[in-house]
Amino acid sequence: MTSSTENPPRRHNELHFSDLTDYPVMAQALDNQWLPADLAATRQRPEASAGPSPEAVATAAAELRRALVNSGTLIVNRAFFLNNEALYANYLPDADPAERGAFIRLLDDRVLVPYLFTEREPAGEFSWGYDRNVHRAWSRLVTDDADPGLVRFDWDDEANRGVAENVGGFFSKEIAALKHLREDQLAQDLGIRLEQAKAMREGILKDIAVWAAPLDRGEITRHSVYSAFLTRPGTDPYQNLLREGPHVVATKQLVDLVYNLGVPVVGGVVPLTPPSSPPRSTLQELREDARPRAEDPEAVGRLLRDVFADALHRAVDGPNSYADLSLADIVRLRREEEWRGYVDSLDSFVRGGFRGGRLPSPEEFAAGTSEVARRHARMLRAARKTSGRGTGFTRELSSVLVLESAGISLQVAGGEDMSLLTGSVQLLTAAAGVLSMRLEFREKGASGPLLRRRGGLGHSLTLPTMRLGSLKRDWEAILRTYRAVGGRIAERRPGPVEQRQADQQPDGTA
Repeated sequence: MTSSTENPPRRHNELHFSDLTDYPVMAQALDNQWLPADLAATRQRPEASAGPSPEAVATAAAELRRALVNSGTLIVNRAFFLNNEALYANYLPDADPAERGAFIRLLDDRVLVPYLFTEREPAGEFSWGYDRNVHRAWSRLVTDDADPGLVRFDWDDEANRGVAENVGGFFSKEIAALKHLREDQLAQDLGIRLEQAKAMREGILKDIAVWAAPLDRGEITRHSVYSAFLTRPGTDPYQNLLREGPHVVATKQLVDLVYNLGVPVVGGVVPLTPPSSPPRSTLQELREDARPRAEDPEAVGRLLRDVFADALHRAVDGPNSYADLSLADIVRLRREEEWRGYVDSLDSFVRGGFRGGRLPSPEEFAAGTSEVARRHARMLRAARKTSGRGTGFTRELSSVLVLESAGISLQVAGGEDMSLLTGSVQLLTAAAGVLSMRLEFREKGASGPLLRRRGGLGHSLTLPTMRLGSLKRDWEAILRTYRAVGGRIAERRPGPVEQRQADQQPDGTA
């Protein structure tokens, strides 16, 4: 076993996660198994052929571009460079020369950074099957044409192994905990009926927990979960063929979400979910049996940071926002000061505002989110000019903050210069009653199926331990505050579920 004293000094391209300081993120959509729910459902059909469909590749390619625009550094599991066509199509010998050159530039500039699990070289062999032609092209790329940065938890093999085991521990723990998810929020985040969410929890999610209970942590992998519950019998998970059943697609979305959180959670970087998949908050990590211990404020702060960052990214850009951009366009865009200002504002607010376990003050929320919104609008204008196409950037979004408690709904319409979360922190520190906070981003001129297809960006975050004090007094103060800034305010009667929740509170409030 290699000891820390025997390892040679790190080479110039051997990085730790702490070396990645330019707003580093990991994007779930670059996972070769990722599929939006509608495309995943097609993989249940008997006539579906093995392997990714052209629609799936195009969808992942659009998300690659979206992630490159909305981050300073995009960390990608090394395996995905070889098994995700949305990535490897850009460097194969027959790739467009301009696109291949842009891909090399992104690697050389440490914009795209391969993550190595336990291996030490980017071109090493894999234990699983893969396309040999793709592997040869990748080996040539990282040996002869590009000089990528490579990130591991530690370049001391023994120390790295110890940290890397935490990734598997996170997966096995969260997979077993899926049976505890609240059905109402599960239904909302997965876009399914409440009855189906209840049936999932009592059926397949409980079955997964029972299956996992006697297994060692190392035996609970995504491959083993897929094989036991999701993959069509007689096929391998990499073939992307799913068994029939009403809960298979929704369960796959949960399993993939958990799988793609492990490395960024352990590495301390921001994980991002694609808007056409369930958000981070679907895992309900703030519920009492799951949230970090109160005596670990840094863990609590990091969790809140990541949930908020995921909501913010899902808000400002929807699916296909940058699908029309080439990688060469993106390289040019990233040279523009408008892009730099936008990413710097994200980094300053998301990573800086939550550093060390602290929560931003109300004033910091107002200033930070307003600055992100302004910078994002400017970046979009620069993107239109950079692309030379004038298409793909015509989306107009209006933002609405919805705060709900005991059936009262407060909606605050936001424009470019208005904070997305103004005033919400005062509520987080109050003293009684359950508060639900939801950010809704509505595309102007789109409704119904069109809105859902082009983004339909709604997001819900329930904080079960954050409570309001005097409900009447606090809401009156909130209403006065938001009327003063021109906010739209709507009150509605509670539904049956909300009324039951309210009735269960000791003082009749919720």
